[in-house]
Amino acid sequence: MTSAPPDDDGLDACEVLLDRYRAALRDRSDDSPAADARESWRAFVGEHHGSVFDQLADESERGSQSANGSPTLPNDADGVAREVFVRTLAFDFLLSTLSAAAEREFSVAVAPIGPSVPGGRSDLLAAFDAVHESVRSDLPPAVRTEADEAAGAFVRESDPAAVAELHRRTVPRPTRRAFGRYDTPPGLAELAVESVRGGGPNEFDDALVLDPGCGAGAFLAAAARAKRDAFAAGDAPDSDTDRDADPATVARRIAESVRGFDVNPVAVRASRLALVLALRPLLRRDGVSSFAPRVVLADATEATADDAPLDGARADVLLGNPPWLTWDSLTPRVKDRWREGPMADPALDLFPHRGREARLGHANDDLSVPYAWTCVHRFLRDGGRAAFVLKRDLMTGPAGELLRRRRVGDRPLSMRRVHDFGSLSPFGREVDAGTALYRLDVDAPGGADAPDDSATEDVEIPATRWSRTDSVQSAFGSLSDLRRTLAAEETAFVAADPTTEASPWIRADAERAALGPSEYRIRHGVKDDAKAVYALDRETIEAHDIEPDHVYPYLKSKHVVKYGLFGHDRHLVPQRLAGEDNEEALRREAPNTYAYLDANRERLESRGSSWFDGGPFYSLFGLGPYTWADYKVVWCRLGYKPHFAVVSTVEDPLLGEKPVVPGDHCMFVGTDDEREAHYLCGLLNSAPYQRCLRDISSGGKSSLSKSTVSRLAMPEWEASERQDALAEASMAAHRIVPDHVDCSKRAYNAKAVPELDAVQARVDRVAERVLAARDDQ
Repeated sequence: MTSAPPDDDGLDACEVLLDRYRAALRDRSDDSPAADARESWRAFVGEHHGSVFDQLADESERGSQSANGSPTLPNDADGVAREVFVRTLAFDFLLSTLSAAAEREFSVAVAPIGPSVPGGRSDLLAAFDAVHESVRSDLPPAVRTEADEAAGAFVRESDPAAVAELHRRTVPRPTRRAFGRYDTPPGLAELAVESVRGGGPNEFDDALVLDPGCGAGAFLAAAARAKRDAFAAGDAPDSDTDRDADPATVARRIAESVRGFDVNPVAVRASRLALVLALRPLLRRDGVSSFAPRVVLADATEATADDAPLDGARADVLLGNPPWLTWDSLTPRVKDRWREGPMADPALDLFPHRGREARLGHANDDLSVPYAWTCVHRFLRDGGRAAFVLKRDLMTGPAGELLRRRRVGDRPLSMRRVHDFGSLSPFGREVDAGTALYRLDVDAPGGADAPDDSATEDVEIPATRWSRTDSVQSAFGSLSDLRRTLAAEETAFVAADPTTEASPWIRADAERAALGPSEYRIRHGVKDDAKAVYALDRETIEAHDIEPDHVYPYLKSKHVVKYGLFGHDRHLVPQRLAGEDNEEALRREAPNTYAYLDANRERLESRGSSWFDGGPFYSLFGLGPYTWADYKVVWCRLGYKPHFAVVSTVEDPLLGEKPVVPGDHCMFVGTDDEREAHYLCGLLNSAPYQRCLRDISSGGKSSLSKSTVSRLAMPEWEASERQDALAEASMAAHRIVPDHVDCSKRAYNAKAVPELDAVQARVDRVAERVLAARDDQ
């Protein structure tokens, strides 16, 4: 399948018509029927999208709209509502004019949009049509003739993608973003269709394909063209397709098997027009006198498979680009609609985060995933296939936990492939977030693919990694353009922790890249072999009047948690360097400390290790300039708990602010640069490194020993953009942890800290990009 670019002349002619319509509508915006339609439309928007006009007005006042190249809207909510209404109606008028032109040009009667179904608003379409008729009747005859001619040229020559281009030209970018509306480029839609075609094109020919949020119709058009091409190629030796079927039969079969709905009446008109343009070669054929697109007004949060357009059937294939909106961006009224709609089904558990959690990191849960899962649950048959365009970040962050589960309700889910576009921008300037195409299957409850909750198998998810070739900019105008301008690399995703149901996914090649030479020397913590002497509590310090000069906050394995400390002990460290001969100075400057050590001389001299030879009787091992580095990345070497934290100084109620000294069970890397330390900490705490450590550690007593961690690639700090991003994320995590350690260690380990999860997702994404450097090539 190929997709020709929109015809610029046709688009420009449509722009002229739009300008005339907008001017005429503004002149009569307070008169009936325009005023009545505007109020009805505004109520519809408020019900489904909340206070978007207030949001857009705030953006306009801050100047953020003009900064991104979009037309500036008024800076008051009422003014924004009026202007967006005018632009929406202008687009709808253009769609109506183009649809009428298609009927004339192809001598085909296109069936009208059917009656309203749950969530549908056919009254809005009637209100819009009344406004269109009123405005059109006031246009001079010459203008109406010119409009009809331009519309005829458009439908004769333009591609379905031109419908989305008209939408982008007509409705300002801030408005599209506020409504979560990003039109899918043809190449991405065609890739989605190709990914669900199963064993071959024949299987797809009569498959019931549904897009429950069809927008400008990219997926419907791509599916219809694939079916049309299959019928045209039906004389192939291995084809079961009836190539001799008459055009009217083929048109009917495609209309029956490609269905869609949208809550927005303008989107329904756009999708129906895109379908007509996709089947233009077929509709021009003799014998085709009518075409009945199965695209209706409906709301995915309210509709069921018993409603139109499914009418009791379930789809074989589900395609879509769900609304890219965060839960936090919705108003309470709109959130209530979701809670009382899809969230009311406890089997789906779409938003498990409530209360304080929902107000923290999980407030950014993406609405696109529960929307998609609702559609799978309600509309897709057992054994059905689906392909969704969603954010790439869902592979790692807490907002993507739902996607990473292996089920939808009580049905098992298998992720068959991920098309990863990394930092490429299929949506151009429309979307800043990375994009991926997720291809999945669902089975019957208890089917062969049902996940075993006790299973810990490490499943690889096949993936295709798309990247630019040389300096060629990526093109998503068609699937052939995509393949011509982008390089495709086969890879896979794996769970960072295969024992956790919704573990983040990481690139398998990124995990392998985590192994390599380290530019940093790993140090052992202070070793004394006489804890009864060196470990000090308040009572001992006060009883012997030990000076604080050589008493330091001391870390044991129990104190280190990921990105922070869970308390500290106090320890006597009478030397600055191992083997330092400072006995006379210590006796003179800290006599009580020396007296305490001298009282324990027999115990200290009985230590058998040669590590303590060659210095005073109280010598320590594992002590050097690195111990006193301003910042240290520490971890416990015993057992297997790969928790890394940056330490510097702590405020001790008895000692004041003093540098932290890692103890015998700790390993660390020292540096005097705070950001360098946090870069290393972020790298080591990231999902690729954590998974790699799981693979290479012995599982024994010293699982995170120097020899193990030294096998990890730790590139030298260069203050690059990505390294700095890791440092920023690690610092953010370290600011969060102290607010959650006012409990037992057991309680802390069991505690959910959503805002920390959100930061961890940032760490994972940046670390993966550090390791899989092709992301931005």
